Amino acid sequence: MQTEERRIEAPDGHPIAVTLFHPDRPAGLSVLIGSATGAPRRYYRNFASHLAARGCTVLSFDYRGIGDSIDPMLPGSALRFRDWGLQDMPAALDLLHEIAPGHPIVAVGHSAGGQMLGLLPNNDRLAAAVTVGSQLGHWGYWPSFSWRWRMRAITALSMPLTVRSFGRLPGIFMGGVSLPAGIALEWARWCGHPHYYLDERGAPHATTFSQMRAPVRLYAISDDHFYAPASAVAALQRRFTPGSAELVVRQPKDWGLREVGHFGFFRTTMPRSAWDEVIDWLAAAAQVRLPADTVSVAHEQAVQALAWPAGELNTA
Repeated sequence: MQTEERRIEAPDGHPIAVTLFHPDRPAGLSVLIGSATGAPRRYYRNFASHLAARGCTVLSFDYRGIGDSIDPMLPGSALRFRDWGLQDMPAALDLLHEIAPGHPIVAVGHSAGGQMLGLLPNNDRLAAAVTVGSQLGHWGYWPSFSWRWRMRAITALSMPLTVRSFGRLPGIFMGGVSLPAGIALEWARWCGHPHYYLDERGAPHATTFSQMRAPVRLYAISDDHFYAPASAVAALQRRFTPGSAELVVRQPKDWGLREVGHFGFFRTTMPRSAWDEVIDWLAAAAQVRLPADTVSVAHEQAVQALAWPAGELNTA
């Protein structure tokens, strides 16, 4: 496997940092990884390396305002959450198509990465998609009164006040890295409306769910109580074309673990069988035959060496 770092431009000219994982023996499938809010692309390096070892061409990227896609000349207040799906992710998808035009493209969206599928103007290029912990963030989709009260207080009061105090949303607030002010404030506004996707006037923003005909599997993790309970994941499921999206609830014990939470699925502690479950489903949906997992011990050791530093992006 070889990795390649690139910088591309979104349609509006904003620079986007991407990492490509080129397999030694391509199997004919390309995978786009859409990150969670506040999760830089390097967080998914181990997962991407494993998929490349299975023969997939993989692309991960940083949204604008995150990681290596921060433009120091652009104030954080000028950035919009919606542009992750309207501008950044579509540019990454176009690049994958240019690199391997004959390969079906599938997507793995983590949290916000799954939400953004509904804004992509080119999501009809996808052959299939899997989301992990992706939901609609409106507080009303949480399962109990106490959780709804808590999430409403966080998104309507705590988040805006914190942003106005610090000029950004510090990473410690929700996990991950800090969010620019414009992105955090728009996200908070979205969480206050059941449609979730809003324009600058606070009216429902047009989505592209209806043009995406590919099969979608949405994973809800049973111990992801804070970020993505199954009820909120089901709310996102209902936005896709009826009959095209299935909700799968997994418990940590299904993978021999005590906890997974919101961020655990992409950690090195995750059994490779869980990652294979995802890519095998995507490959089958895209009608691509992948070779059996032949990851060597040396490769596993190399992947472990790339592990995310302890204490960052903790599970919920």
